[in-house]
Amino acid sequence: MAADQSTREITPFDEPELWRVSLGGAFSDLVPGPLDRDVPPEGALRGVELGSSAVFMVSGTPQTVQRTTTAVRRSPVDMLKVCIPLRGRAIVHQDSREIVLAPGQLALYDIGRPYALRLEGAWTCAVMAVLRDQLEVSATCLNGAMERAYVVSRGPGLLLAQFITSTVSQMASTNPAAARKLGEAGACLLTCTLTGDGDAVRSGSDVLRDRVMEFIRERLGDPRLSRATIAAAHNMSPRTLDRLFDGQERSVGGYIRHERLEAARRDLQNPALVHRKVATLAARWCFFDAAHFSRLFRDSYGYPPSQVRPERTGNPPSPSMDIVAARQEP
Repeated sequence: MAADQSTREITPFDEPELWRVSLGGAFSDLVPGPLDRDVPPEGALRGVELGSSAVFMVSGTPQTVQRTTTAVRRSPVDMLKVCIPLRGRAIVHQDSREIVLAPGQLALYDIGRPYALRLEGAWTCAVMAVLRDQLEVSATCLNGAMERAYVVSRGPGLLLAQFITSTVSQMASTNPAAARKLGEAGACLLTCTLTGDGDAVRSGSDVLRDRVMEFIRERLGDPRLSRATIAAAHNMSPRTLDRLFDGQERSVGGYIRHERLEAARRDLQNPALVHRKVATLAARWCFFDAAHFSRLFRDSYGYPPSQVRPERTGNPPSPSMDIVAARQEP
């Protein structure tokens, strides 16, 4: 993107090969790939150059797009990019980070380093590319900004989203001096969005960790649950999964063990299950060695499993209690 080039409009392309060429030409060798082998990546984009900046409206079928290490080495740039989903969902992957974006949110990433986007559903995104030094933000702040999503449903973020969409739709052409001024205005809006109070939402790592924890809780009774299966289900390596839990109270394995112990403790406290053996209830949550389970339970809670059990009445469980117990079988 040359700074002295006049503003131009990039027309839409919706055939797979033309889409690949168009996307790569507009976005520094960005390469599309299918999410579904039966649905080729297709899309359309329109854009306007604003001096050394540019704004785009991009839409397409479900797909991934990535800028590879080879592309970065072949065409080095010192630019940052903003992605604002208007429809569908976008997931930004860069380094070890994953930022999940819904409509109404914004992410900032560095196109001078390899990155990938997963674009889900029938998606449309507002995109802006700016030189790093156009933003009046410290390097520390920029690095932190690339760790999280920002709200664009209010304040400067909303103005930025409206600036991108209206500029692309209304500016067929303008003189270079006016284009540069518009680019500076966009950079100012982005600076305000990144530095404004209350606009940051939970980091992508926090959101992803919550998804992983929910995934674990839903599968506590599955003996196949492990670091490897969890990582594979979330398209990451086990090492990346471990990093996701860095600084947390428990590691991945520790969280699985804790949640299984909690599930077993709830069963042990359930009067409807009082006539079932401790070992039987423990096995429901993948503790197949009764002695090992007892040690873990005592270490975690300070007392043996038998101590939390309701007192037996001496009578067999009522039919209604049998039904409850049967329903809780895996």
